[in-house]
Amino acid sequence: MAKPEKRARPELDTEFANRLRDPFETHYMGVLRTNDPLLLERGNAGVELYRDLRRDGKVFSGLQKRQLALVGKAWQVEPRVKDNAKASKDAETLTAILKGIAFDRLCGDLLEALLAGFSVGEIVWTVRDGMVLPARVIKRAQRRFVYVQDDENSPARLQLLMRENMLTGVPVPDRKFIVHRVNPEDDNPYGTGLGLQLFWPVFFKRKGVVAWNKLCDRFGSPTPHGKYPRNAGPKEKGTLADALRAMSNDGYLMTPEGMEIALLESKLSGNVTTQQQLCEYMDDWISEVLTGQEPARSGGGALAAASKERKDVRQDLTQADSDLLSETLNETLIAWICEFNGLEPCHVYRQIKEEEDTKTQAEGDKLISDMGFEMDEDTVRAKYGEGWKKKAPPPPAAPAAALAADPVLPVVADPSRRAANFAENATAPAQPDALDALIDAEQAQWRPVMDPMVDPIRQLLADAAAQGQTAAELLARLPELLASLDPGPLATSLARTAFTARLAADAGIANE
Repeated sequence: MAKPEKRARPELDTEFANRLRDPFETHYMGVLRTNDPLLLERGNAGVELYRDLRRDGKVFSGLQKRQLALVGKAWQVEPRVKDNAKASKDAETLTAILKGIAFDRLCGDLLEALLAGFSVGEIVWTVRDGMVLPARVIKRAQRRFVYVQDDENSPARLQLLMRENMLTGVPVPDRKFIVHRVNPEDDNPYGTGLGLQLFWPVFFKRKGVVAWNKLCDRFGSPTPHGKYPRNAGPKEKGTLADALRAMSNDGYLMTPEGMEIALLESKLSGNVTTQQQLCEYMDDWISEVLTGQEPARSGGGALAAASKERKDVRQDLTQADSDLLSETLNETLIAWICEFNGLEPCHVYRQIKEEEDTKTQAEGDKLISDMGFEMDEDTVRAKYGEGWKKKAPPPPAAPAAALAADPVLPVVADPSRRAANFAENATAPAQPDALDALIDAEQAQWRPVMDPMVDPIRQLLADAAAQGQTAAELLARLPELLASLDPGPLATSLARTAFTARLAADAGIANE
């Protein structure tokens, strides 16, 4: 019998194709450089080249749309462990902490990574009410930081450039800086921002605007042309110059009589709009890069469909920006606050979606509640906002003796009749008869046939709660699930129960 081949164990906690082994990168004293080709070619590996793009109105407008679309949505803190009283309380505590540090402004500052590739925020820690809390988070310029890596199996370290060390900088303290990056190609710690795609349309647009202004300056208004006699003296020439100067401040032309001046015009007919078309094309290019907004070239129904598509694309982009930013914050700021103060692990997120009709959502939740399920407090706050808690249970019903002594009860004229009424209310329930016993015995067999029908619905509700789906999304999935269920065993059991009841009645078993 052949012995089984012994398999080699994988190497743990090691990188093989790490950046230090890349023959196409230049490393000096462990300092890593960005792999953005445009920054290497024109920006001297610095992101200031991309920060200059914000001066363009179209770029600034697109970035504002991306940032404000995310910041304008409500954020929510939830514990990672559900159905835990301490975790829910800690999530409320963490929510209050984040509200005290201008959390939305922090998110807007970190989203500058969209343009430059990465952004850096410094946390100023303080002690307040016996807890280690961030007093504020300050945005820092990217040009002040470099990444250094001298160990193949360790990640690159963020270091701060100082006057005494402008090459490798000095190491930054742990749990002090938040770095948010986008598109880190080949594990590039600097990321790759949208500036790589925006630089050239902005460059050509600026050239087109300069040419357009020169065209407007040259052909936008006529140039005054005055002619003086050949024997005119300086006094007559000065009088003509003053008259021409009064007509135009941009310039004028004086020639002696008999001298001809002509302009060589282009053979193109109509208005010259080349520069305008160039600038509009570059604006469309910028909008598509930043917001996924394709230019509208048609009207009617096609225009409405394109508008709906652009809205969906912008919503998808906002959700992606939110998810990536939440990952960064959950791995850094949120995790550090929980660890410093002994809080249960929590995470923050934003649900980017269209506002749902609260009435429809509540009706769906009530339908699910009637099926025997109860929504936990964390889910209620996530769906309906802060300020909700469970109601206190209703007081137990008063016994008959207390009801008899209650003066609020309506007075019955006949005391004996009132006593009879109380006696009827206090009468013990009748014993089940033989027919009820037969039906109860048959119903006791329902569980084996009901569980296959109920368990998939319970699992669907649990999955919907875990994924944060809305009531409308849940109800949309119900028909498909119900169609896959087999009602045969349940129908057979119901028929058997009805047959038992009919047979018992025909046999003369009384049902009192």
